[in-house]
Amino acid sequence: MLDNKDPGSLQISDISRHAGVSASTIRVWEQQDLLRPTYTESGRRTYREADLQIALAIKRMRTVEGMKIAEIKAALAAQAVASPDPVREADEEASTSEVGANLRMLRLARRLTIRVVAEEVGMDPSVLASIERTSLGMDMPLLKKLARFYGVTLNKLMGVAASEPMPDREFVTRDHGEPLPRLGLGVRMERLNMVRATMACKRWFVEPGVHSNGAYRHEGEEFLVVIAGEFEITIDHSRVHHLTPGDTAYFRSDMFHSWRNPGRETAELIWIGVGDDF
Repeated sequence: MLDNKDPGSLQISDISRHAGVSASTIRVWEQQDLLRPTYTESGRRTYREADLQIALAIKRMRTVEGMKIAEIKAALAAQAVASPDPVREADEEASTSEVGANLRMLRLARRLTIRVVAEEVGMDPSVLASIERTSLGMDMPLLKKLARFYGVTLNKLMGVAASEPMPDREFVTRDHGEPLPRLGLGVRMERLNMVRATMACKRWFVEPGVHSNGAYRHEGEEFLVVIAGEFEITIDHSRVHHLTPGDTAYFRSDMFHSWRNPGRETAELIWIGVGDDF
């Protein structure tokens, strides 16, 4: 096995930060055979995104559901049966995200250090270093700041391919849209209109407990409709709207907005935006 030079691999500090638990807690979970890292030739722990998803599940089962270790082991074993190769599946999904690599290329093109960029956007340099290396730990407010700092659109930062010219006839999407690079753990998006148009249409999937990690704003207008689950959106830091299937919301994008999934199941919604930065 090669030493830990794989830019997609995670360190124990990455797992600790993203899961919101201490490194010592991660080590205890390993001793309890809940997590199984691999080791480099130098003895350093290395993880894949599947391990992070397991750590997040363990934390949820411990803190929210109050499950005991034996119950957690049984639940994880059941998940492994349902998804026999979670590492491969997680790695395939992670490979679609180019955000970290794009951020690094933008920074190096300007001959800037991680510390300089982090100070300019108001973040911890170690977090930016982790994002560049793993494409994990991102959220919409942070990416908006980074896009503005580098003078690029969010789509450019995400590495989204340019849309096709507007066709002479209608455009129909069957079943699934084009998967987009993820903007954070627990958020998955599909682009529904792959043509150059005034509106950008996306299908969002937001897992339980996931949130935007703060409010953000930009030019344009937005409309969304909830298809499944629950979704909560807050406008101008004060107006909170709890949405369930069939509910819709419209707002100007230049108003601060934040969101979260307060429910127990994945929220699915269609989100339409007008503006270059949606």
